[in-house]
Amino acid sequence: MNENNQYTAYAVSKDGTRTKIDAESIIIQLDAEEIEISLVIPHPIFQGKLTLTTGSAVQGRNQEKGAGVRFVIEPGASNVVHITPKKNS
Repeated sequence: MNENNQYTAYAVSKDGTRTKIDAESIIIQLDAEEIEISLVIPHPIFQGKLTLTTGSAVQGRNQEKGAGVRFVIEPGASNVVHITPKKNS
């Protein structure tokens, strides 16, 4: 981790080449929803952990209203989890 409490992120190509990304967060678009991964540690107690947000918690979507969005987390292999953002019905 670097000095300003921000994780380092890379884009990885098919051949395994890493390219450093200069960003404070990464947004992954999944169908109609997004998952934002913050690269800035929100508080020292969370150092070494990834903070995922979805729905109105995603940067720039703070005016979003409605039923809301939640995470569905499913276990995969011993070191894999599957995370799906789902709108509440």
